[in-house]
Amino acid sequence: MTSTETLQDWLALEHEAVWLYPVIGARYGALAERARRSYDDHGTVRDGLLTRLHQLKVEPVPPALSYDVGRVRTKGRAVAAARQLERDIAAVCLTLVGDSTDELRTYATRGLRRAALAELAWDGRPDAFPGLP
Repeated sequence: MTSTETLQDWLALEHEAVWLYPVIGARYGALAERARRSYDDHGTVRDGLLTRLHQLKVEPVPPALSYDVGRVRTKGRAVAAARQLERDIAAVCLTLVGDSTDELRTYATRGLRRAALAELAWDGRPDAFPGLP
């Protein structure tokens, strides 16, 4: 897999995050503030990835037409869905760290750190090696 393909995979997950967090915030008032912060953070990351891909003259992957709302039917499932999404983002960032060099590796490392901390914000457990299965 090329670093451009991995950037596209990361972007697809950021599109999903930008969709997921408003749904969680709207359904569960107790999670609204946490969801808003996550939405803001992921919107910024998504926009940065879009810019990078445009600079590479690559057509960015669009958001999916729909996502599975069923995974947020309860507050507990919503938190678990958020946590899993952050884990998935960490895994893609870790792949990019290994497949890239220089500035892109630094960017991916920041993304990995951000995702690992976001997973903790969604009641995750500390992991010595975020992004690994």
